[in-house]
This record gives sequence, C-alpha cells and structure tokens, in this order.
Amino acid sequence: MHADTRKQQDVQSLPLASDSGSNWRGAWYAAPMQMQPAHFTGRTLSQIVHLHAGGSQIRLRFSNRYGEHPLVLTSISVGRSIFGLVQERPSQPVLFQGQERVSIEAGREIVSDPIHLQVEAFSNLVINFIVAEGDIFTGHLIASQTSYVSTLGARSASTITAVEELLPSYPLMTTAWWAVTGVDVLPEKPINVVVTLGDSTTDGAFSTIDANRRYPDYLARRLAAAGEAGFMSVLNAGISWNELLTTRFSAAGEMTLHRLAWDVLEQVAVTDVIVQIGINDLRNDAQATTMIDGLQQLATLLRERRPRIFGSTILPGSYTPEQVAQWRIVNTWLREQGTQWFDAIFDFAAALRHPEDETRLDPRCNSGDDIHPNDTGYQRMAETIDITQLAGNLIC
Repeated sequence: MHADTRKQQDVQSLPLASDSGSNWRGAWYAAPMQMQPAHFTGRTLSQIVHLHAGGSQIRLRFSNRYGEHPLVLTSISVGRSIFGLVQERPSQPVLFQGQERVSIEAGREIVSDPIHLQVEAFSNLVINFIVAEGDIFTGHLIASQTSYVSTLGARSASTITAVEELLPSYPLMTTAWWAVTGVDVLPEKPINVVVTLGDSTTDGAFSTIDANRRYPDYLARRLAAAGEAGFMSVLNAGISWNELLTTRFSAAGEMTLHRLAWDVLEQVAVTDVIVQIGINDLRNDAQATTMIDGLQQLATLLRERRPRIFGSTILPGSYTPEQVAQWRIVNTWLREQGTQWFDAIFDFAAALRHPEDETRLDPRCNSGDDIHPNDTGYQRMAETIDITQLAGNLIC
C-alpha cells in the first residue's frame, strides 16, 4: 500500500507483540472488562491515569476486547496533568503506524507508536481522544479517578488554553476508564514489575476518589521509598466483584483463572505476582475445597512462567455462619500449607481483623460496608507485604 493511500484510511488494529526482551515496562494498567456500551460518538474523552514508573518515552494501549464492531478513535493526544483536566502545553499527538486515526477491530487490542514525552513516577497523565465511530464496550468500571467527557463537537481539552473554557466544554464526569488499558514507559534503566491480581480490595473500591489510595498505590510508594534497589513498577490487575472460579456477570470481569492470560502473563518483565482473591467466591457460597483447588491451579499456571508468586489470606467480611466456616478453612490452608504453592503468604486477614472478632474488619480500616477497607485499611494491606521478598530491581 502506498503511503499517500494509507493516510486516507484507518490504521487497522494489529496483535500486541509479546515484547520479549524489550526495555518497555508497564507503568499503569487497568484490567479490561465488558462494559455497558457507552455512546460517546462525536465526543472527546479526557482520562486521567496515575503512573507507577517514569521514563523518557511512553506508549499507550487501547482495547476493543469486548466490542461487537470496530471502534474508531481520532485526535488522540496525551499530556502531563497539571491539575485534573488541565494539562501542560503542548500535549503530544498519539499515532498508530504514523497515522492519527485508528480502527480497533472487535476483540482486538493495540499499542501506539512511541511518544517522546518525559514522565515521572507518581505523576498523572491526561489521555484525550475523540470517538469517531462505534460504541465503547471495553473499559474498567471502578477507576476511583475522575475523568471527563466533552459536549458534542467540543475541541480537545489538549487544545484549550483557557481554564474557564474547559468546564463548559467538558461538563460530564466519569469514574470509569474507557478503551484505554495501559501506559508503558521506557525507563532510563530496566526495572522489574509486580502485578497485583485480585478483586475489589485490589481494585481500590471505596478508596478516596482522585487520591490514589488503593493498596497497590501504597505498595508502589513503599517500593519507591526503599531506594533504587527496591524500586519496581506496580500494575493493578484488580476487578471489583471478580471471582477466582466463576464469571458471574460482565461487570465482574472474567474469572481470575481465565483473565490471568492477559492481565498477568502478557505483561512485560513481570517478576512478581501478589494474589488477593476469594471474597466474592465465598459470598456466593463457594466451598473451601473448590477454592483451594482453584488457588492451586492459579499458582501452577503462574509458576510455568517462573515469577515469584505470593498468596494472601482472604479479608474478614460480612459472611454468613456457613461462609465463615469456609473462610476459616481456606485461610487456615493458606497459612499452614500455602507456601507449598506460593513463595510466601501475606496475612491481610490478620492485619485488618477486628481486635475482638477475627470475622470482622477493624473499625479503623472499615469503609463502612463491613466488606471493603478504607484508605487506612488499604495502607495497612500494603504495609503487611514484606517487600524484601519481592524481586526488587537487583536482577532485570
């Protein structure tokens, strides 16, 4: 195909490369799930993401995994956030095979061309794009982050210099992420990556919006504070309502044993995986023997790729007496036999339990629903992790 012809056509989505041996590293991730279709055609989405690693270049990942038709995006750009939607000028155009417009086929995912933009760990980016054609079926429901949607036909936020013009042009807010699933960085030195795999307690449900107080955020800051030898990028692969053994409904994501393939095994340079899963299985009356078998399957699948694998006890929650009995069996197995399958077990349940009742959350860590931690609880989870057991950054 001649170059002048290509300019007039959409760049078609290509399979993601495995990037084996690449120096690119994941700095932000949102586990993709099936969403109720969003009708954003003709609008600009400006979405804010928080990076756990920095670098001299970045590239963006988009997904139409659950789409039924091609999703066409145009006027894609990215900029460093100054405050919320307000971004540094100039923002950088995002291209795909050199083109500004991209068509993502149903069931496919894409990665952009490299973008020369220096970014720092723990900074925010604003990712802007216009939905030219199609509905968005793929995203991440519980972002705990405010992003913005424009009026029909509004200019991209990256081109608006007057703050007073931004709010009228972007009156709609969303606390979900749409279509964008990852940001990779090219760090100055190679770094290792840890994936936190789990349900709403990994996703950060009920943490403070826009504050980055999910447990993986606290963990990332702990690793950064440990110095260069301990620093790793942390990718959050939590999905609220997710279950180890069952795909119950679309908003809960595919069951952990299925989504492991793309949420962990396709990530680059993953040396460690921390698993926190099972509370939703229990609340839907899964039996302990079935859950233990599922955790063993999960560990076996991960072990084939040779990362360090860490399990964790299931948090106290608002269980029925029958569910409490199963919860105790699973947690006892994790504490007493879990290291036959995992490199270590982090005892989140003991760290967040009520001082007088192991089946309840400590009031200081309770978000109020007796199931999910609050910010203090998420911080305590991160502090429970023995970071000296992680790979750190000594061997890349």
